[in-house]
Amino acid sequence: MHQIDIVGLGPGSPGQITLETLQLLKDASPNFFRTAIHPVMDFIDKEAISYQSFDCYYEQEGSFLGVYDKIVKTLIDTAKKTERLVYAVPGNPLFGEKTVEKLIVAAKEEGIDYRIYPGVSFVDVALNSLEKDPIEGLKLIDAFDCVKNPPDPRIGTLVTQVYNQHMASELKLQLMEIYDPEKRVVLLINAGIPGQEKIIDICLYELDRVAAINHLTSLYIPAENKAYQGFLGTIEMMKTLKGEGGCSWDQSQTHESLRSYLLEESYEVLEAIDNQDWDNLAEELGDVLFQIIFHAEIASEAGRFNINQVISGINQKMIRRHPHVFSDKASSFNPDQIETNWDAIKRQEKGETGESLGLAAEMKKIPKALPALMEAYKVQKKAAKVGFDWKEPVAALKKIDEESLELRAALEENDAQKIAEELGDLLFSVVNVSRLLNLQPEMVLRKATEKFIGRFEKMEKVASQEKKSLSNYTFEQLDEAWNRSKGL
Repeated sequence: MHQIDIVGLGPGSPGQITLETLQLLKDASPNFFRTAIHPVMDFIDKEAISYQSFDCYYEQEGSFLGVYDKIVKTLIDTAKKTERLVYAVPGNPLFGEKTVEKLIVAAKEEGIDYRIYPGVSFVDVALNSLEKDPIEGLKLIDAFDCVKNPPDPRIGTLVTQVYNQHMASELKLQLMEIYDPEKRVVLLINAGIPGQEKIIDICLYELDRVAAINHLTSLYIPAENKAYQGFLGTIEMMKTLKGEGGCSWDQSQTHESLRSYLLEESYEVLEAIDNQDWDNLAEELGDVLFQIIFHAEIASEAGRFNINQVISGINQKMIRRHPHVFSDKASSFNPDQIETNWDAIKRQEKGETGESLGLAAEMKKIPKALPALMEAYKVQKKAAKVGFDWKEPVAALKKIDEESLELRAALEENDAQKIAEELGDLLFSVVNVSRLLNLQPEMVLRKATEKFIGRFEKMEKVASQEKKSLSNYTFEQLDEAWNRSKGL
């Protein structure tokens, strides 16, 4: 029989080593330590406990993953040759120990028995130093995984592996995207080690300025006292507004009644982008997000879907439609190939094939709620996929001239129906030129309208200086004033 005993050395003080672990370390089995850089090692040496550490692997390998894999391989190979061995790690074996996770998997694959002996973890001593009860809510995260596993401001968070100032700097930048830079946080250095423990209360922006940071450093971020913090707080707020004792206006809304608000907020986002007003953009994006959460809550109350399904759905969709990023990373596509691949995956998701759904059918599925200019743009873009397109903008300009002549002829005939038709053709041709110039016609027209308003405003100022109203001018005078406004 081959067995690996996995033990924890506690977070720092020799008194935190369990009696069971100490007995295992003192028996005749070979001992392997992930690292000898640990405060209990002086005690281990005094007790004449023999061991082999893997510290040299950290110098030999170019990444932590390489170190972990090499440690596990050594342990498995050794276990095959001996009846029993002990693998010792800092703290508790199942708290943030990647080698233990990998060792368990490898042992199962190789048919090697293992047993895990619990030990005092850094969490125990950290909470003791902070005098905090985890029952009030505590989230544990690794500084390496802060982006993938961000803290929830509504509950206290303990961040491990803040092992040097560089890591503290990286962590600070990530956390300041969630918290106020002046938020008070607590650095725990050498927690649980008598005479060496340091508890430092600082502002978040000062995190990487503490020179005493070492490999036994953790960070505690207290819960926000304010209600409704973060994305989950926004969802909670919506439930409060829609719930008993909430807002009667919010409670009465439906998907249909909110339709115009979503459209309005979306246009305000576009306006903020056009104006490059980034502070306002942040606010307007928040308004759009609130509308999304509002619709999701209405759907949830009706038993249709909830916000988690919305988020899960878009996550799965983006992963499916970006195989060159998430699965087939060896493939290299240019933007045009990526768009073609996207459309193919989209058709596959909907159970459509090139034979079962033609381009005309795709065009008909473009939402009718879109502004007409945008709808025309999308229709033309789909037609271009099969080569039905002008080669360059100048060629498309000739079509504008042609449509202008046809509109003029319709006007001379005074045929209202034909006038409307030819005017539509002219607008459609203008969209074509805009698309070939890689310009969104909706945005181009919006800017032209803003320019018109600006010049009209200047005309009014000129009229005011002459103590007149624009209505007092003849058309020729207005045209002259318009031309003068261009130079103002």
